[in-house]
Formats: sequence, C-alpha cells, structure tokens
Amino acid sequence: MSVFFLYPVFLLGLLAASLPVLIHLLNRRKLKRIRFPAVRFILLSQKRISRSYRLRHWILLALRTLAVVFLALLLANPIFQTGAGLFAGGGPVSLVVLLDNSLSMTWSGDGNGFKQAKDAARLLISALNDDDRAAIVPTNITGKEPFRLKAQKDVLLRELDAIEIADGTVNLEAALGKAYELLNVPAGQKEIRFITDMGLTGWDQFSLAGLKQVDPSIPLKLIHVGRKQTPPNGSIKEIRLGSPGIGANLPLQIDVTVANFGESELKDVLAQLSIDGQNKEQKLISVPGKSESSLRFQTRLSQPGAHAGQVTLKKAGLAGNPTTNFTLDAQEKLKVLVVDGDPQTSVVQSETFFLSRALNPSGERDASIFLPTVILTDGLNTATLDGYQVLILCNVAALPESFTAKLQSFLRQGGGVLIFAGDKFQADSYNQKIARDLPGQLGEKKLGPEANADKIGKFAAKHPALQFLADPILEESIKSARVWGYFRTTAGGQAPLITLANGDALLLEQNVGAGRILMMTSSADRDWTDLPLKTVYLPLIQSLAQYLAGGNRGALDGGIAVGAAKEIALPPTLVGKNLRVTKPDKQTAEVAITAEKNRAVASIEENDRAGIYRVSLPVGGEKNAGAPQMYAVNPPLLESRLDEISARELQAKLSPIRAEVIPVDALKEGGKRTDLALPLLALLIVTLLIEGWLGQRF
Repeated sequence: MSVFFLYPVFLLGLLAASLPVLIHLLNRRKLKRIRFPAVRFILLSQKRISRSYRLRHWILLALRTLAVVFLALLLANPIFQTGAGLFAGGGPVSLVVLLDNSLSMTWSGDGNGFKQAKDAARLLISALNDDDRAAIVPTNITGKEPFRLKAQKDVLLRELDAIEIADGTVNLEAALGKAYELLNVPAGQKEIRFITDMGLTGWDQFSLAGLKQVDPSIPLKLIHVGRKQTPPNGSIKEIRLGSPGIGANLPLQIDVTVANFGESELKDVLAQLSIDGQNKEQKLISVPGKSESSLRFQTRLSQPGAHAGQVTLKKAGLAGNPTTNFTLDAQEKLKVLVVDGDPQTSVVQSETFFLSRALNPSGERDASIFLPTVILTDGLNTATLDGYQVLILCNVAALPESFTAKLQSFLRQGGGVLIFAGDKFQADSYNQKIARDLPGQLGEKKLGPEANADKIGKFAAKHPALQFLADPILEESIKSARVWGYFRTTAGGQAPLITLANGDALLLEQNVGAGRILMMTSSADRDWTDLPLKTVYLPLIQSLAQYLAGGNRGALDGGIAVGAAKEIALPPTLVGKNLRVTKPDKQTAEVAITAEKNRAVASIEENDRAGIYRVSLPVGGEKNAGAPQMYAVNPPLLESRLDEISARELQAKLSPIRAEVIPVDALKEGGKRTDLALPLLALLIVTLLIEGWLGQRF
C-alpha cells in the first residue's frame, strides 16, 4: 500500500502551519516582575487560574495549526492505494509499463515467466480509465526509440503482443531513462510499473547516475515474476579449439566448458555437437553444484572454408541458454618447401629431420595442416616456388644466382622465408646477394664447446609468432634451451624476436614487400643447439611457419555477446565500400568500411539476435579481402543464471527512488484506491468549528 498526492505542489502550504505559532510567540508580552508582599496571596490564586487559561490557549493554537495542515493536505489531494493498485478512480493516470523481455524471463515463473509478465501488463492496460494514458516499453531498447503515451487501449495491447523475448540482458538505464522521459509532462498521477523476474544480471551493472533525469516523486513498483521451485540451472561457458590448427580432413578437437549456476549437481546432461546443421557427436556430462566441467569432441571437416557450429545442452527442465554458436575457418594445407643444405646418409642426422617432423609429426598427409616438401640444395636451380606459401632454408651454404631473383619475387608477392644458419652457411654470400632483405647484417661465427653454451634470455611474447609461449610449460622449455653455435648480427630495422642471455640475437624479422623473412642465427638441427630436443620446438616451428604463411592457420571463433559490436579489419583499398551482413532472421544490412590509421575497419553494431551472421562484400567488391565469411553471436553467459537481486541491494541501487516489490499474483487480487480529500475536508470543518466554539468560550 502507498499514499501519493495528485497535486504535490500544495504540500508547500504545510509551511504555513508555523504561522499560528509565530503569531503566538510575537504576541507574548514581556513583563517586568516586581515582588510586592502585600499581594502575595492574590498572585498565588492568579497562578492557579492562569494555568487553566494557558492550557486553553495551547488547545486553540493546536487547532489553528491543524486547520492549516488539513487545508494544505486537502489542496494536495492525497490518495491512499492498497494492493497492486489498478487505478480505480482518483484522477487521470500517466503510466509507463516496463516489460522485462530479457532471455532470463524464459525460465522465470516455472517456465512461463514471459507469458505471466505479458498477462500482468495486459491486466494493467485493461484497468486504465478513459482519461488515462500509458506506454509499453521493453527492456532491450537503446533509449533512442520513439515511444509515447497513448490513451487507446487496443493500440497498447497490439504493441504488447508484438514484444518478443530478446537474446540479451536488460538495459535498465535505457528503459528507466525512457520512462522518466515519457513522464516528464503534467499529469494528475504518474507511475512506473516494472514487470520483471528481478534477475541479478543487468542490475549488477546498473547505476542511477547513468540516468539523465530522475523524479523520486514518481512511484516505482516492481511486479515480481518469481518461481515456486528452483530448476537445474546451467549453460555453456566456453568453446575453444583443442587441436593445433583447423584444416580440411584433419583431426579436429573442440573443448567445451559447461557451468553449473545451481547448488545441486547437474547430472547426465546431453551435450551435442553440430557443424553446418549436421550432428557430429554427442556426450553425457555431469557438473557439480556451483562448478564447471569440460568435455572434448573429436571430428573432421571435409571441406576448407567457413563452417557454422553449435553445441546444444539437452536435459528436461534445464534453465539456461541451451545452444551456443561458434564458427570454424578451415584452411587448405600449407605447402612448405624445405631445402636441406647438409643431407646425410642417415635420415636422423640430416639437417631437416627435426624440422620436417615438427611440421608433420606422423608423416601422413592427412595428419597435419602443413605439407612439407624436402629438396636438396642442388634442386634450387630448377625449383619453382609457385604454390608454396613458405620457404625454409636449412644450412644452405650459398644462394644460386638463378634462384636469388625467384626468392626476391616470392617475398614481394607475399611469401614467407625462414633461414637457418649452420656449419656450411656462408654469411658473405647472403650479405652480398640479399643484403637489403635480411633482418640484419651477418657477422662473425661464434662457435664454442657445448659445455659453455648460452641460454635464451628473452623473447617478444606479444609477437604473433610467439604468443603461444604464454603457456608456462613452453616458456620454461624455451628458456632451458642452450645454444653454443651461431652467427652474430648487426642491428637491423627491428628488434630481435628472441635474444640469447649474452644479448646476441637468435631470431630476427624483416618485412619485404608483402612478405617477410625470419632468420635463425643458429642451426635447425642439434649441431649448434639442443632446441630441437625441447618440448617447445614443435609449436615454435609450426607457429613460425604459420606466421610466415600469413597467420591464417584456421581458427575457432566463440563469437561475441548479444549487443556487442563486431569489428572487422580489412585492407585499406576497401575504404568507402560496404560490407553486407545477413542476420539470423535473414534480414540484411550494409555497414560502411571506414579508414582507421593504415587499415580499413567495418564496425557491425546491430548484433541483437543470437545466431550466425554472414558477411559478404557487395557486387563489385574485391575478393579475398580478408573478411570473415561469418561470425557467431550468443546470449551473455550470466543471463542464464537465475540469481535475483535482494531487497537491500535493490534499495541501494534505486535510492532515493521509492520502489515497492509486488508479487505478480497481487495483480489478480486487484487493488483499491481511496481519495482522502473528502475525509480531510470533514476534518478541516470540524477543526474550524471546534476552534470557533472554543474561541467564543474562552
């Protein structure tokens, strides 16, 4: 129940209640007391009489003050309201109904929360009088929508029916801000009704300071759509790639983490993996209360390119987002030409043994995304680099004259080259023939006993080719590697990617045209270093080859949250063109490609639905521009939890707004609104009559 005033401005008249008191105080006479023994007994008698008169005067003062108070309250017209308050008389109402259509409403009210919320809103609209006006505002708005107050109930009901469950979280600042904006007009009574499950997600990020305008005098009533029992509550927290890369017809491992938000254990939940609409694998998983568990799917992709994937949780009565979308980008095999400059009769002792095994450990064609081809130095004269993405030179003594031009053309067309030194490596030949392309000028050879080897000092952990070293095991592995033979280099245009403990460079980089060169100043085998025996060697070689090929190793993208923006980087030549985006509901939109520093960027902001968004360039656009063919959008993870905001937290969030929480069932019981103007008028008349009679009497 609550009390509100139709004309609260007249409450300022309560200040006039102090006037009778002020008049009384100003009229008090200050007497000069002179003691006179002869009239002592007369004064004692007068004191007894004056006490009676003083009491009568206080009664008159109280009655006159009450009369002023009753008059001010009468003019303000107070209304006493009980129950949910279905607007039964008492002046015209301006009402804003905020309807929580966030995803969590799917699981509130024991599975039909959104239906209960709509029924409650329908009841509120139906209870409006002819002079009342209302607006229906869903909570998934941006704040820029053109809502307005209406008196037509049929129009309001049609708008209500058109509201659907959204895939995101409530935008409380936008919804409440719009409500106060709509009610910033003269009205007899203003009210905000917020029909919600009071889910914690959304409230935990809400701040009253984010609202442009707030009117604490407007009552805010939260119609709580609760639940009688707590269902099992869980959702998929993360989907990540478990294999080193994604290629056509290669083993693919996908790791899935399932979160349990409830107190009790989630038992035997069926997790199902689908790719491009086809079921690939399914497994059962159990998750302890308030915990997480992981499982791994294993499958293959038959075709390169973009693929849409889904992982779905199936369990009777499960509350939480059941489906999580992701995308896969499978690449063609990367063809790598490996040149062995020191072949041996024993395969194990050859210069390229460890390197070729690192690129393809099993040696089978369909076991790795890398397809290495090993040739000898003599084959460079007739070798063609067409069709290869990466060239690796291992201890090649000198570059043939006929091959130098091929190498430079390969680099400028976007190819990648990795050079390893060794005992046959002739630094002068490289300095003379490709000096401009080398990351640094090659100097003297430093070769010492293995016992006096140097360890690796530091590396550029943020470099794209070395980011995998963030793993503690791999970081420890590379730091334990020893190097006792290498070529010194003078400083080039870029800082070394890997440096020895003594400060000498071990791995350097140089961009050449559209391609790049990486130079390892030590050997690819065990002649000058024990790096090939370390755990880090395989991921290091694969990462360097992948980086030289352009960084496209195939990827799994877990997607973005509903409401977030998707930014796509593109070549600068596309500035001024448009990306066409096809949403999950088949609606299309075009997004302008703008310039940002030395690149082009398309920022896609209208990601308001969960699902797969497909991206393409319009007719006449460039092909192979680097834009992803699709990306995934998923509901925010925390929208799946059923935790509610407590009354104390709610009051702290909304203070000084008057907020009252009412169960949704209270709307069915109705409410009553009583106009207190008539009782106040009666009290005022009675007070004035008593004051007049006592004034005459006294």
